[in-house]
Amino acid sequence: MYSVVYNFFLWTGFLSGLPLSLLRPKIRHYFKNRLGATLNKKCPKLERKRPIWIQALSVGEVLSTLPLIRLLKNHNLPIFFTASTITGYTIACQKLKNMVKYISYFPLDLIPVINRYLYCIKPHLVILIETDIWPNFLHCIRKNNIPCLLINARISHKSYQRYQLIRPFFKKVINSFDFIGTQRVEDAERLRLLGADPSKLKVIGNMKFDFHIPQFSKEEKMALRRQLGIPLEKRVWVAGSTHRGEEEAIFGVLKHLLKTYPEICLIIAPRHPERFSEVEKLARRWNFNVKRRSQEEKIGPCEVIVLDTIGELATIYSIADFVFIGGSLAPVGGHNPIEAAAWGRPIAFGPHMFNFSEIKELMLENGAAIPVSDKDDLIEVMEDWIKFPEKAKAIGDKALGLLKAHQGATDRYFDLIKAYL
Repeated sequence: MYSVVYNFFLWTGFLSGLPLSLLRPKIRHYFKNRLGATLNKKCPKLERKRPIWIQALSVGEVLSTLPLIRLLKNHNLPIFFTASTITGYTIACQKLKNMVKYISYFPLDLIPVINRYLYCIKPHLVILIETDIWPNFLHCIRKNNIPCLLINARISHKSYQRYQLIRPFFKKVINSFDFIGTQRVEDAERLRLLGADPSKLKVIGNMKFDFHIPQFSKEEKMALRRQLGIPLEKRVWVAGSTHRGEEEAIFGVLKHLLKTYPEICLIIAPRHPERFSEVEKLARRWNFNVKRRSQEEKIGPCEVIVLDTIGELATIYSIADFVFIGGSLAPVGGHNPIEAAAWGRPIAFGPHMFNFSEIKELMLENGAAIPVSDKDDLIEVMEDWIKFPEKAKAIGDKALGLLKAHQGATDRYFDLIKAYL
């Protein structure tokens, strides 16, 4: 019954969205790729040896797979990599082009489309990252007797409550996996309560802690500052992965700080590329001197730089004096603070970090980040860090130390995956 209802709404949504895709080229290109438009060109290259299919939802999940893919390459098995979002696919093309056999979009959860992918790819093993639980996809994988693993799995309290409403359906879907490795004990317990077979569940840890700790020389950092037109006397505040509603608060904080500390320069990175122009216009309405990262010839001394490139935020954190994690003042669930922690930067985030609750709690327990409730809290924290840079440095040092102490999940996942190779 649940399957019938699910597929009815799925097909209804797909068919009703077709007219919009015909009118908007970007959406048309996206749907075309998720229907497998480019598969035929690559099939002959994949037929010689059955690949491992790895699926990651978006940017954070794609980046978390890098250490695992390096380990899998040693087994000389081709890797077919997919991502669901445009930004995830773009980052995969940038970071993985020399590491995997082929990069594509993940198919829509429509059985004919999935079967076409499986016919073309013929995977030896399928690995899904974190929260990618697609009923029709898993049904087709199981029908074709292909081992399928869910690794780095997490399930938020909000998702848990939603899945409880369809527990009989979810139980059938989740048990399609051969193995489920979770980030935390809470994730494993929630999945067990939703019907997952306990023999398939194991707490392994969070691969996102295995983020490569970068080595960036002082000269390279200076070169980046010069490229951005940021003088040495400027202190850089990076607001990463911001969402609508947060930029107003951030610009309000900046306006307040500049009255006393004119040396502050804000680099703001909107989470979604389609909002780059919107955020630039908003900054201009606040009467800031604004530049965009992509317009290098126009980059000069300014108060706000809009980071309108994809995949560069992790590098930009290297020149930050202070960091704010977006998606946390707006009720979005936050974003991964580990990229900033890897540079040893002082981090602040808002009250809505529920998608990264384990990392948030660890950071707060160890004094490796500062929580803020609103704009006024953020002003207070920023002023404290500016006045007492040793405090900011101590928080950044703790963040880096915490990251190093919790690494190793990728190796544990790899040891388990080897049994299926």
